[in-house]
Amino acid sequence: MSPSIKSLPIWLSPLSLLISQQLHANDSAVQDSIERVAITGSHIKRANTENATPVYQLTAEDIAVSGKVTLTDVLRDLTINAGNSYDEQYTSSFSAGSASIALRGLSPKNTLLLVNGQRVSNNGFALNTQDTFVDLNALPLSAVERIEVLKDGASAAYGSDAIAGVVNIILRKNYQDTELKLSAGNATEGGLAQYAAGFVTGIGDLLQDGYNLTASVDYLKRERLDASDRKLTRSGDFRHLPGGKLAGWSSQGGAFVHSAQNREAFENCPQGSAKRPWSDFASPLPGDTCAFNAQPFNTLQPEITRRQFSLLGTVQLSENLQGQAEVLYSNNDSAQIFGPPLSVGAGLRAYDQTTGTLVDIPVLLPVGHPDNPTSSPLAFEYTFFDIGPRLKNNQQQFNRILAGLNYSGEDWDWQLTALTSESRQREYVDNFVNRYVFEKILGDGSYRFTQGGNSADVIHALRLQTRRPGDYRIDAVNFSASRILAELPAGPLAFAAGVDLRREQMQAGTSYEVLSGTELRPAINLVDGKREVIAAFTEFTIPLLTDLTLTAAGRADHYDDFGSAFSPKIGAHYVLNNDWLLRASWSRGFRAPSLPEIANSNTVSYGSVIDPNDPITPGASRGFSQFRAGNPDLKAERSTNINAGVIWSFARHSSIGIDVFRIEQQDVIASDSAQFIINNPLLYPDRIRRDEQGRLQIITNQYRNQGVREVSGFDIDFTHRWQLAAGQQLNLTSVWSHLIGYKRSLVAGQPVINESRNSD
Repeated sequence: MSPSIKSLPIWLSPLSLLISQQLHANDSAVQDSIERVAITGSHIKRANTENATPVYQLTAEDIAVSGKVTLTDVLRDLTINAGNSYDEQYTSSFSAGSASIALRGLSPKNTLLLVNGQRVSNNGFALNTQDTFVDLNALPLSAVERIEVLKDGASAAYGSDAIAGVVNIILRKNYQDTELKLSAGNATEGGLAQYAAGFVTGIGDLLQDGYNLTASVDYLKRERLDASDRKLTRSGDFRHLPGGKLAGWSSQGGAFVHSAQNREAFENCPQGSAKRPWSDFASPLPGDTCAFNAQPFNTLQPEITRRQFSLLGTVQLSENLQGQAEVLYSNNDSAQIFGPPLSVGAGLRAYDQTTGTLVDIPVLLPVGHPDNPTSSPLAFEYTFFDIGPRLKNNQQQFNRILAGLNYSGEDWDWQLTALTSESRQREYVDNFVNRYVFEKILGDGSYRFTQGGNSADVIHALRLQTRRPGDYRIDAVNFSASRILAELPAGPLAFAAGVDLRREQMQAGTSYEVLSGTELRPAINLVDGKREVIAAFTEFTIPLLTDLTLTAAGRADHYDDFGSAFSPKIGAHYVLNNDWLLRASWSRGFRAPSLPEIANSNTVSYGSVIDPNDPITPGASRGFSQFRAGNPDLKAERSTNINAGVIWSFARHSSIGIDVFRIEQQDVIASDSAQFIINNPLLYPDRIRRDEQGRLQIITNQYRNQGVREVSGFDIDFTHRWQLAAGQQLNLTSVWSHLIGYKRSLVAGQPVINESRNSD
């Protein structure tokens, strides 16, 4: 885990600024006139934005200054978004083309993402086959008014997923201007030409006209970047660098395999490969191998096209009652080279629907095959260069439709919201290999492996195209109300309560070609799950002294698939001597098992480990197949969050804040570490499968409640403003986040280890 320290010298830090302004305010009448608003993490509207927990804000002006053109790029620069967040650069993902945010170094499933305080659908494909998340690439940027990041657990307010924090994207409301942004850019070396446009407009004024309609459109087009486009990665040979290897090359161009220690390269290597000594691959094997540079088949950044639309309508139904409706929609595409042409050899498999596992497909030249000079079946390995690189295209359609009522009266404020949101993915792959045609050409000799020159008809018959669907849907209704119960000597005693009803469904499938066993070396993530959730919550703000306020909240959730959870939270903040603010909070939270983890799911994926027992290249990276299944007996993850901080406003427009945090999770859900299993074969003999040569083939796994994970660290926020001539201002903000500890068990029952290494 790599902690992060980043400096954002041109971004305004609204949190520190707001606190500074409040501490120096000396006009109580002005303070009384400030509109009461709800901030992320609380259901109670308030005039002052300081709270017991840290909330970081980015405004539309901050985003404009940053020069970012996508929401993903904006959130990537957050210092607390470190370690486990992914974007479309993660091209080997089961959810290719998507992007996520992961606060505090925890996985994206521990960060709750909201739009206007309400949930949106998760992506239709899970990240790493396990983590459900909201795809940032589906959300617009032009319509964003501000982004609030709650840097603390918030299960007491929002329920599951808010262990690491909450990101609330707040869209423009009552907007009357028109704005058009155009941008273009390119890299100095290879690929990544980019064109973007953003348009937002609004009509109607709520105060004067009684209505407002705000619409936005975002468009982004970016070219693909492959490893062969850059000088550093083009050759695939990194041996000139400290610790470097021939990492970008494959040794599976074409060879007869007499045994693990006796491999005979084809006399004429297949077109696209050439002979290299085994010593280039740090292998003890003698002689040469048919090898090829895989970098031309390695996409670093996919080609993307994104089209995003938002429409927000608000109507003033009466003096105190507003009606609102929102529509979010996006249609995105990403395209990439998924990998080199398929290589076949030992460990080649296809899916068996009757057993839900893989079956071995022999890679043997039968006796009498024109490429087999021996009198017995001959094992071989080969790369189908004439079929072409494997290609992948991901298409996404996302939407959220919301309608609600907001009432703001003299005694009560309440909100009623209903929404439906869905994310539909379709993944298309080309140039995979048809198992049954492959078996046919082995038997009849119609395809020559050692000579090439194969007919276009045979190559076309081998080529396979497939489609993989994925859908996630959420339907929700929630109601919340708040009021001031009493005016105490130190301030108002405020109260909020509400209920939340939600239904979620995920269906991630695969193609007919996979289910029928037609596709060679398939990757599978089958998920069929649904759940219903009912929750009730309450919150109090209690002024103990004039400058000391206590907050208390609690939420009870019931899931029909795993059970119930209660999440309390207590916090306090104290304004001291007009220059200091002290705050602290304690909370308990939970994360419900994701649908891929607890529902009927079956996963076949591919990974790599350092195999110390490989008979050919011991200690080198070795690929393997992994079987993993859902576990209906999982418990929810539980967490304890502790935050404490101090803010010193040392000048009228200057402040520095320090917050420390600690998150402890119990019953963390994960599959066992494949590397740990391989390093300890005596502990897991039934979970490791090797072929006759002793080379690793399969590791079996299942999601389990592993044990404890502990994360700790601190944030430092610094803000200073200079007043310049002619009323101009210069703002400096620098934000640091440091992860002190990241401890967890890699395998259930094993000791906890610290993976942070205490680095910045």
